[in-house]
Amino acid sequence: MNNIFKDLIILGKVTIYLDDILIFTNDIEEHRTLVREVLKRLAERDLFCKPEKCEFEQPKVEYLGVLVSENRVEMDPVKVKGIAAWPVPQNASDVRKFRGFIHQALVP
Repeated sequence: MNNIFKDLIILGKVTIYLDDILIFTNDIEEHRTLVREVLKRLAERDLFCKPEKCEFEQPKVEYLGVLVSENRVEMDPVKVKGIAAWPVPQNASDVRKFRGFIHQALVP
């Protein structure tokens, strides 16, 4: 997939993780043009996007477990609440459980 969009990745307009594609631009017209180009390249290779999994023209999106917006990447507030509510570890086993939870919450 990275080979299909290598030029757009180098330009910093597209990022891909497995089958998740994130397109980001500075203005709406550029965005629409780039979305059409991405969809065209996918179609040329008999690849497709499931409409129910797509979000278009969004100022903030959830991508790989984090919220991405202009000049900002932040954790999902639900995950932050789960971490904040975790009880203080009382022993080594509790610390291991917490570390496992943190890894799961922070690493997509």
